[in-house]
Parts: sequence; structure tokens; C-alpha cells
Amino acid sequence: MCLFPGCKNRESGQYAILKIDSVSIITKTGQGNAIHQILGVQVYINNQMIGNFELPVKIPVLVTREKVKLDILPMVFINGSKNAIVHLNTLKSFGDSVVFSSSKTHVLNPTFTYRSNAEFPWVEDFEDGRSKLVAISPSPFPGDSLFIEKRPFDLNGKFVGTSTIYCVRFENTDTAKYIDIGSFDAFQNLPTDGRNMFFEFDIKTDLPVQLALSRKNTITTELIPYLLVNPTRGQWKRFYVNLVYEIAGQPSGTSLRIFFDINKPASVIPNREILFDNLRLSYLK
Repeated sequence: MCLFPGCKNRESGQYAILKIDSVSIITKTGQGNAIHQILGVQVYINNQMIGNFELPVKIPVLVTREKVKLDILPMVFINGSKNAIVHLNTLKSFGDSVVFSSSKTHVLNPTFTYRSNAEFPWVEDFEDGRSKLVAISPSPFPGDSLFIEKRPFDLNGKFVGTSTIYCVRFENTDTAKYIDIGSFDAFQNLPTDGRNMFFEFDIKTDLPVQLALSRKNTITTELIPYLLVNPTRGQWKRFYVNLVYEIAGQPSGTSLRIFFDINKPASVIPNREILFDNLRLSYLK
């Protein structure tokens, strides 16, 4: 944890505590729902970066007689890592002005909104009973089931309730031993100049799931394995994936399709399920 230099005055009592327990987001039509897993914040005081902090956090702050300018940026763990935390820059920073009082705690629960120049090529929550997440192969699926239905949803004790989800199920009569599903659309005109491109999704799975990309341009068409999601042991997990590494520097006009590939090992009992919810692809124009 990085601390504000004014904390040196701790013994004289000239400090206060900035306490941030949780954050939330507000979305507009076309931006998806407000479910998220922002687990950290980057804090600026009077335009000076104090550090990155995992939530909840208490930060000692130098006390002055004047208002100080706070800027809070949302941070997420990226690409399935428990250590790599990055700024989710499609969301605006949260700003506030505060007069801190000596030995007092100021509680702040920031609310974030998306930037006006954020683009959303793909948003799925399945609530209308339709989906652009579709079967790819084998076709038809021999003995397996793909369907949308309401199920309990609980993301680490938050957003608890019933949600409409996309379900993939290996049935007893399955013969192919694998299922590939993916985005119906190939996403065109994506930025290739190194801008972040975040793909978010919630998943609950009994089997390993391979996230892969089909990248196509005038030169090549490639299928790129990107991230392996391990079984989630009966829990919903949320992933933030940055696709910049596979689109940056590509020729103009390169398109991407997003795939989920699931194999059923011979030793696995039937009726294994893979559940998906709350998909969102976003980047800054």
C-alpha cells in the first residue's frame, strides 16, 4: 500500500482516514447491466497519485483547512490473474471535493459511469430470451443441449437473485465430447493502435473452458487460444479480459469473433453444465 506523504504527521493527530468499502456502476441503454467485479481503486488526492488499493481500504490522509480534490479510478483483476490489477478505463473516474477533519473517518462509496466515447460492440444478458452467443460446432449437437432459462445468480455474495442465463449441457447421449459456441457477429473496425479492449463475462462451469479468438484480415485467418477458465466449483466467477494483445498492430479491417470451446473428458460423468451471463465487449473510440 502506498501512503500519502502527510501521514508523517500521524503522531501530531493531523490526519484523517479515507474509507472506501465498495463501489457501484450506473449504465445506460446499450451499455449492459450494472453487475461488475471492481475489486480495487486507484486514488488521487490533488492530482497526486496515492496508490492502488484492493477494496475495502482505509487510507490515512493529511488534514488541511481547505478542500482537497479526490479522483477515484476503478481497477479490476485482468485475464484471470490474482495479481495483475489494471484501470478499467472505459469507466470515468469518480471525483469529489472533501474537507478532512483531524482523526475523523470520511466514508466514500464511489459510483462510476461509462465514458461518452465508450463503444459496446457486444452486450448480452439474455433477459429477452435471445442471444448472439450461438452454436458453432459440431452441428447439430449430438445429444447435447443449449438453452436460455432463469437460474439463481450470486457473484461472491453480491447481485444475489434470479437471472436469465445461457446454459450449455452435456447430456447422457452425447457422442461428440465437445461443444464450441461463439459470437454470431465478427466484430469489425476495431482499433488496432494499442487501445484497451475489455471483454467481461460471468461463468459457472463444471469443466475447463477455453476462451479463444478467431482473427481475420486480408492476409490470414487464425484461431487463437487466449485464456483457460478452470472449473469454478459451483460458484459464479467474473472475468475481465483485455484483447488488446491480439488486435494491436494488426492490419486495418481486422475482425474478431469470440469463442468458448469446451471438451468433455471421457472420465467426466454426464449432465455437466456450463453457464454464461452478462457478456460485455467495450473499448474507447
